[in-house]
Amino acid sequence: MSVYEEEINGFIYREYRPLGKPRFLVVGLPDVGLVGEIAAVHMIRTLGLTDSVGVDSYTMLPPIAVIKSGESLCPIRIYSDGGLAVMVTDIALSPRAIVPLALSIVEFTRLRGFELLIGLTGVANPERAEMEKPNVYWLSSTDEASRIASNVPGIRRAEEGYIVGPYAIILKESVRKRVNTLILMADSFLDLPDPEAAAEILKALSQITGVQVQVDKLLEEGELVKLRMKELMKETRSALARMGKGYEYRAPIIY
Repeated sequence: MSVYEEEINGFIYREYRPLGKPRFLVVGLPDVGLVGEIAAVHMIRTLGLTDSVGVDSYTMLPPIAVIKSGESLCPIRIYSDGGLAVMVTDIALSPRAIVPLALSIVEFTRLRGFELLIGLTGVANPERAEMEKPNVYWLSSTDEASRIASNVPGIRRAEEGYIVGPYAIILKESVRKRVNTLILMADSFLDLPDPEAAAEILKALSQITGVQVQVDKLLEEGELVKLRMKELMKETRSALARMGKGYEYRAPIIY
């Protein structure tokens, strides 16, 4: 039985366990290097978060039910411990689903009163293979979100360029609705799962939220993570090509 259910922009948010009043909603959707996806899954496992909200759409998503321990689960889920909530998905998002889902995430953030929405993703860097440690950058929707990110050592503001995909819509809609949002981006491989980039994102996230997420095990199991994420990366690669990710390699016309 649902505790709460609401349709937002064509997506059903079904709360089957009390979500509580978390301060932060962390979003890890499949994108460049699966950085957000890897980071979100690691957080859920490491922090022992509880599956609280299922997100689904019978028109925007493939007809998929995730089966775990004999239970049917939604393909997109939000896990929580009462203070922190994390959104993750088992499937690659089609370009058709990206805009309505991103809009619904921002509206859900606003309706449920989260203090800060944090998107985790990668930014493709052709020199990633030569990097000893990926850099982490941030973008914000409000002055308050900028203030929070500015106080985190070791990360820097992205000054110019493009972002393409779900986080672009989340950022633009957050500006429009004045929702406090940070997008954290780490240098990453474009189409290879990148657990090292995910680890750097999690270090920054720990400083922002005050929730310490240990990354040693993620780094130790890096090769295993890459194998587990291989098929999702393959599916995401196709979606990225259709989204026009090539724009991210261009400099803006006005500079």
